[in-house]
Amino acid sequence: MRTLKSRFLTILMLLASLAITSFAQTTGTKPQPAPVKTTTTEVSFKSFDGYDMFGKLTLPDTPGRHPIVIYAQTAEGMTVDMKRPGGKNGTFNYFDLYREKLPEMNVGFFGYEGRGIRMGDSPPRYEKIDWDIYNTSTLENKVRDLMSAIEVVRKQKGVDTSQIFLIGASEGTLLAAEAASRVPKQVKGLMLYGVLTSNMRENYKYLVTDGAYVAYLTYFDSDKDGKITTEEFEQDRAGFRKRSLPGIKFSVFDRNGDGVFTVDERRELSAGLVKAADTENWEVLNSWLKVSAAVATPKGWFQDHFAHKPIWEFLSKLNQPIGFFQGAKDSSVPIAGVHALEERAKQAGKKNWEFYYFDNLDHSLNIGVYFYNGKIPDGHKAIFEFVKNHTRKK
Repeated sequence: MRTLKSRFLTILMLLASLAITSFAQTTGTKPQPAPVKTTTTEVSFKSFDGYDMFGKLTLPDTPGRHPIVIYAQTAEGMTVDMKRPGGKNGTFNYFDLYREKLPEMNVGFFGYEGRGIRMGDSPPRYEKIDWDIYNTSTLENKVRDLMSAIEVVRKQKGVDTSQIFLIGASEGTLLAAEAASRVPKQVKGLMLYGVLTSNMRENYKYLVTDGAYVAYLTYFDSDKDGKITTEEFEQDRAGFRKRSLPGIKFSVFDRNGDGVFTVDERRELSAGLVKAADTENWEVLNSWLKVSAAVATPKGWFQDHFAHKPIWEFLSKLNQPIGFFQGAKDSSVPIAGVHALEERAKQAGKKNWEFYYFDNLDHSLNIGVYFYNGKIPDGHKAIFEFVKNHTRKK
């Protein structure tokens, strides 16, 4: 059970939390165009409270000033390349997605490391953490770090300061929205996916109940009828039971013994965790986080999130173009929250906001498959089309 929970929280905080990649090749026999020539510059800067920060700015080798996309940090803190094991070449860098694809639209990209995080040599995350610094990564400080990143990017040669966009996934959607609300004149637009539409207290309850069930359906629901039978569990067509639930019997999930595992039974299994969220039982929540999280979160992460305002408090102040991109198979944040946000935006007269939904995509908009088959999933195609439509040539 712990392994399964680990997978769910990993999806939430990686981006799937985390969902970024190296767009370069596509499969097929058609000849591929030559890659756009770029220059990547290392940029060192300081946080508002004096910590060393580090980023990379990639610009196309074309004349003039360029629009820029800045990637907001996520819950676990990202390195400047986001190197991971896997893919066709053994390892890959998530941020190469933007460094390769955005310049094709004459747009630059800036990624930066979280405070206390640096590139390392060891898989699976290839990171080194200075915990004394990393534990200062409150939501407030991460918002201010993003503002510092905006400030340093604006000073770089070749940057069109009137066309700076922020992109964020999962917790990064909250950080990007809040930063933009503080410096609205410096941010032309936002791209948000895997959107954290509610306070983490409510979102956590989704994560361990209905969201967990969405993930189970992905692995076991062969006939796509929205429930899991004994036969489907035993069949284990995706090999998930073998990998993550060795020795776990179906009766653990099938609480009433009728041969079917339902979402109500998933909710029953997680009742204790839901109660812990409602009563702010930090001991239970932090113990769950310590056991279940496959990524590093700063000290007091739950407490910080529970006390924070939800994303609408910041989005409501914005009128610039914002694209929302959400998968129906997101087991980390509910698609219903984005639908509700869209309705609220209509009522508030937010005419520059665009909402995109994808029936078969997950929290990361399935971007991980790109590294194996070279095909760009529809969600990220839509994100890049949004950037293309909202940047102007100089």
